[in-house]
Amino acid sequence: MHSSFSTAWLAHNTKLAEFILNNTDSLSLLEIGANKGCLFKILSKQRKLDYTVLDMYREAELPSEVNFLQGNCETFDFSGINTVILSHVFEHLLNPINFVNMVCKAKVNEVFISNPNFDHFLETNNITTIYSQHSFYCGFDHLLYIFSLNKYRCEAFYKYNGPVKSIMFKFLYDPIVLPKAVPYIHKDIFINLYVKRINDIKNLEVPPNSVICPSGTMGQYLYYFITKKENILGFIDNNTERQNKILYGTGKTVFSPKDIDLSNVTVLLADSFYNDEIITGLKALCATVQIIFV
Repeated sequence: MHSSFSTAWLAHNTKLAEFILNNTDSLSLLEIGANKGCLFKILSKQRKLDYTVLDMYREAELPSEVNFLQGNCETFDFSGINTVILSHVFEHLLNPINFVNMVCKAKVNEVFISNPNFDHFLETNNITTIYSQHSFYCGFDHLLYIFSLNKYRCEAFYKYNGPVKSIMFKFLYDPIVLPKAVPYIHKDIFINLYVKRINDIKNLEVPPNSVICPSGTMGQYLYYFITKKENILGFIDNNTERQNKILYGTGKTVFSPKDIDLSNVTVLLADSFYNDEIITGLKALCATVQIIFV
């Protein structure tokens, strides 16, 4: 039940814009995977910028004043580029080390990254660490290690504790930087986390007339392991691009929360950055809505 313009992401992007502007004088920025240009819209209100986006395709709603380059950041030639930004992109790369190699090869001076706070997720038994969309565990020390191998040192960082738990970094190219120690986390920590999570879902008592919210990866994960799927009417989500369509892999329809009688269903709320925002939205539609936190 979110989009790039949700309250949670707006707060995150506002803080990231502040972090970037406080840590660079550069007027020429390249953002990787900028979606609809949400970060640019905030930055450009405070500084006149020459802004470029690098992505696999151009988002239709990307502002016309933004330059666009089509390409894969893991193989792209960054020669001549001074400042690169990735906001919740690094953890989705197929091989993030390839990207760091490419910016190092081009001697990109500054790399700004906002990444999910993986260490916080692990500490709170949240399964949004490694899953279908997160290629690797990118904890604080892991990022310092990966970048140090490629001549980058962390010049600044900020731990953002809003709804979207993130750590923001500025990495600076430094030819004499020494590699950091190799971080280590025992694999049994992840195994135990996921086994417990799966068992909790399998043992969940699912009332008749239940809906899952939201319909993203965590909602699909929840549906996959639920035992009584016959009690699931479908999914609810504010994402208009998904509404009134069958959600792949489930055979269930995604509905708008406004099209469901929330007084007559039980909402199974999956793990999400946006739970507070979702709950507020649901209760605004129906004060008596029944919600089970899964």
